Amino acid sequence: MQSTLLLPDVHPSSPARRRLLAGGAASATLALFGCGGGGGGGGDVSGVGSTADASFSSGPISGFGSIIVNNLRYDDTAARILDDAGQAVTTAALRLGMVVEVNGSGIAVDASGLRRSVASTISLRSEIEGPITAIDAAARTFAVLGQTVQWADATLYSDNLPNGAASLAVGQVVQVFGLRNPDGLYSATLVVRDEPVPTRYKLRGVVAALDGTAQTFRIGGAVIAYGAVASQAPGIANGQYARVELQTAPDASGRWVASALRTTASSVTLPSGSNVAVELKGYVTAFTSNTAFSVNGVPVNASGVANPPADLALGRRVDVKGVFVSGQFNASEIALEEAGSLASRSFDVKGSIQRVIPAASVIVVRGVPVHYASARFEGGTASDLAENRSVEIQAQVAAGTFGLVAQTIRFVA
Repeated sequence: MQSTLLLPDVHPSSPARRRLLAGGAASATLALFGCGGGGGGGGDVSGVGSTADASFSSGPISGFGSIIVNNLRYDDTAARILDDAGQAVTTAALRLGMVVEVNGSGIAVDASGLRRSVASTISLRSEIEGPITAIDAAARTFAVLGQTVQWADATLYSDNLPNGAASLAVGQVVQVFGLRNPDGLYSATLVVRDEPVPTRYKLRGVVAALDGTAQTFRIGGAVIAYGAVASQAPGIANGQYARVELQTAPDASGRWVASALRTTASSVTLPSGSNVAVELKGYVTAFTSNTAFSVNGVPVNASGVANPPADLALGRRVDVKGVFVSGQFNASEIALEEAGSLASRSFDVKGSIQRVIPAASVIVVRGVPVHYASARFEGGTASDLAENRSVEIQAQVAAGTFGLVAQTIRFVA
């Protein structure tokens, strides 16, 4: 069971209480970034992509201040941010755990050895949006639109699901961010309960059982009737990745009716330029050898990697870095990830305290609730926690707790 934490608004007009761990605009007073704990491949690799003209990252958001994706810090001040339908949104739409695709400038390494870039576009990409039809607490899974979604200790939730997975219920409409493995299982990094309920549902997955006569195909357990939007994907074929918007009720035959459809060769929208530093987090979706495989449908040439993991295989979760040159992704680093590591579980939080809730042993930094009861303090004690005090916090996501759990809190003069 996960504990309930009800947070008052940081400011009377603030939407922070309606968001997960405060996305919000970039701020010089806050840096929240994943430290790569527990996942393998979490450290910065300053040489990767440092001579490339541009950069591209696909993976879950592991921090704010700058937007942090795959331990690469993107300045999002001037970025154009697009939702899953391609509509412009503000930085307030960004949430910890969201899977995004970021296009930016070349990667520079600062004096601290941190890799940085300037984002030009940030695109949100959720996998599923629809009603929960079944929950299996023992297996830690739930079903949405005929798909199976698995949660882990590292999975994050919107604050209208205050007890995490224990708050999920059949009938709720949720949006799932995460990664899909080759078996069709979706590993959730963020689950958001939709309020209000959307006017359309959404599904992203691999086309199977295509019937051109009946104009239907399957994604997992969902049968989709695409006749009304067939012109939007004239070359549709089995094995392609599809993003489909659906009417909110199936037809008389139990088929979900598509209202929009887009198909692609991979689940990632690759950069259009050449000499682009690319970083992908996801599953091995095709495997020939440990130097020739695909991640999220993207072919990877790893022949230049000196020691690729010997146990690399279909279905393994990986973090791959390299350079996209003339239409080919040439890997320079491959790291295997362990289960539960898709959403970083270790974070650094730097900023001014916005709220202190002594009864819950919680402080709030830009809407991020941080439990401090078990923290080690440097330069002060818990009694010194006060609004507007600047702190640096080392924290983790912890099972059974909404928000972050501080390990160390250091007061900054």
